[in-house]
Amino acid sequence: MFIGFIFLKFLVLKSFAIPSVYEALNLVMKYYPDNFNEKARVEIETLFAHCLEGLSDDSEKFLSSLFIKSLKNHISFTSINENIYLKKYEVSQIELFDMLIKKFPFVTISQQIVNGAILNEMQDCSEVTIIDIGIGQGTQMANLIELATDLPVLKKLHVVGIEPSADALANAENNLKLLGESAPFTIHFYGVNAFAENFDFKIPAPESDKIIVNASLALHHIQTSENRFATLQKIKNLKPDAFFLIEPNVDHFEPNFYRRFQNCYQHFYSIFQVIDKLDLKPDYKNAFKLFYGREIEDIIGKQDNSRFEKHEPAFRWIEKMNRTGFELNTNYFDFPVETPIGLKIAMHPEGFLGFTYGTETVLAIMYAK
Repeated sequence: MFIGFIFLKFLVLKSFAIPSVYEALNLVMKYYPDNFNEKARVEIETLFAHCLEGLSDDSEKFLSSLFIKSLKNHISFTSINENIYLKKYEVSQIELFDMLIKKFPFVTISQQIVNGAILNEMQDCSEVTIIDIGIGQGTQMANLIELATDLPVLKKLHVVGIEPSADALANAENNLKLLGESAPFTIHFYGVNAFAENFDFKIPAPESDKIIVNASLALHHIQTSENRFATLQKIKNLKPDAFFLIEPNVDHFEPNFYRRFQNCYQHFYSIFQVIDKLDLKPDYKNAFKLFYGREIEDIIGKQDNSRFEKHEPAFRWIEKMNRTGFELNTNYFDFPVETPIGLKIAMHPEGFLGFTYGTETVLAIMYAK
């Protein structure tokens, strides 16, 4: 094994090719989770110390430090005190969430596209029911309601918000009720404090002209493939007029630790490159990266039966949707777009709208009926 040689090079050389950081991390992830000993401890600490040098200005070092932190949890190795170095980049959850919605293109653009498609579905309807799975604090629905104020026919909007966090659900209800005071149509909110897989999907307004289901970055929290299929089947049984699914396009369902690490690294390295191009102060950029570090800790640091960030590639979601009888709508996005920061958005042959940076398609939108 040549890991020791690589770490020695870190200590001796003042400058080196950046890919060497990934090269060393790759070897650590390949060999040490199942072969942890005193030598491994020393070499992991050495790599971690190297990554901490210039951490705030180097995305590869920042990302590698998060993986080492997660590896430590995976193997119950407690001698690395990463909190001293990483805690200074933390920003309050409320502030970070607000920035994520307003500034992060994967979230903002994907939800704008979906809201535009939902708005088209609502044309000429007097009464609509929207089931929002993982409604959070209601930000996407609030944006949709503001757009819907121009719909001349709409009289009633029923929003069924499914959310496991009671606090977030209460905030969503308050936010939407506040909008309802000035909206030209009535808004009825029904909060469901539950995980999606535990909800029976019996809706309170079956007389609606249309039923629309939206699931933005939510269904991958369902831990088993069987429960995912069952949840999709319950959604299909509603006979919705439209079903919108936004999901990361990466395989973190992979049971093999090393292959899951490789998938995870490529995915988040692309995300970190996009973060580096955002018009934000450096401290906020690093706070974003630390936010995604929590996902890495779930994907890499936890044992399989305790993980909730089990992302799947878009084609697997499409396979499940096809099995439940959904048919994809691929005609809602006519031409590819490239944003100023180099993010490309285009339809893929499999039937999803992909958000690609470099060679990595990071996010997918699926629109089905």
